[in-house]
Amino acid sequence: MKRILSFAFAGALALAAMAAPAHAQLKMGYINSQRVLAETPAFAEVRATLEREFATQRAEIDSLEARLGRADAELRSQTTLTDAVRQQRQQALQQQFAQYQQRAQQIQQQVQTREQALVRPVMERIRGVLEEVRAAGGFSFIMDPPEGVIVAVDPALDVTDQVVRRLGGTPAAPGAAPAGPRRP
Repeated sequence: MKRILSFAFAGALALAAMAAPAHAQLKMGYINSQRVLAETPAFAEVRATLEREFATQRAEIDSLEARLGRADAELRSQTTLTDAVRQQRQQALQQQFAQYQQRAQQIQQQVQTREQALVRPVMERIRGVLEEVRAAGGFSFIMDPPEGVIVAVDPALDVTDQVVRRLGGTPAAPGAAPAGPRRP
């Protein structure tokens, strides 16, 4: 759905560009966001910070996983157990596995929360740099082709107010938060 909206937006932008006065030329640029992320030192710092901060938890999960693997292998190798004892040990192993999964999920949530906190300022900086490059290079917009997303646009190309007026709405004041869709 998001990709369809991006393509629709890009198509609408292209139509608006064709309707622009002949003297106005559009200049497009593109980036490879995967390379930007891979080659930005700040992202390497984020990865290193996460690895450093969560090394203990990673070791804990690895240890739990290894212990569960050994317990499972030991249970499978014990062919002389009675059915009742085997069932009891399987239940105990299942409980340990459930605890392992719960702990792993807990740690994963902590990692995601921390990662978001670390990545947010980096992404804000990237957006700022994209806008600087767009303005300095005279680009009308910059796209990220693998993602099909426009990542920076010349605000002069914004035809939102025109579309809103044609749809019978009243454009919001500049800088105002956009209102959500109205439900009947």
